[in-house]
Amino acid sequence: MDLEDFAARFRADIRARLDWRRLAEVRAGVRVETLSRDTAGQRLAELFTVWYVDPAGGEGSWGAPGSRPLRVEAADRALPDWPGEREGAVSALARAFAEGAGPLPLTLPAYRVDEARYLLLDGNHRAVAAHRAGRALRLTLWSLAGPVCEGILPDLRHYAAPLA
Repeated sequence: MDLEDFAARFRADIRARLDWRRLAEVRAGVRVETLSRDTAGQRLAELFTVWYVDPAGGEGSWGAPGSRPLRVEAADRALPDWPGEREGAVSALARAFAEGAGPLPLTLPAYRVDEARYLLLDGNHRAVAAHRAGRALRLTLWSLAGPVCEGILPDLRHYAAPLA
């Protein structure tokens, strides 16, 4: 798989401010992994969302001082305390996901920050809802591998190594 395949599949849905031109310039790679059983659930819980918490524990923003990104598992715990319709949307999806037999198929695009950390580029509601539903998963993760810099995606400022 390459960047063109990734863009054809996800570009229309990704609302994060991803700089597609720069990704092409740096020849960002793409890796597709399919996980199931405990591995899928654990990876899903550890994915970072583009949702943030402020220093007081309320809903934050990627650019606000002191805000930090939430993993899927932490976002699931934080959502009930946040204002707005996000909780209702996630709850409705979680109820729908809990129904049915067999593993729930879930395909998500992400940015690979390093070997152990991935940032969701789309599907945050679906990811948190699937985690909440607690159903067995078949997770297919399409991950971009490129520089970890905010010029590619502003959210990456939270993952970039500090300058020496």
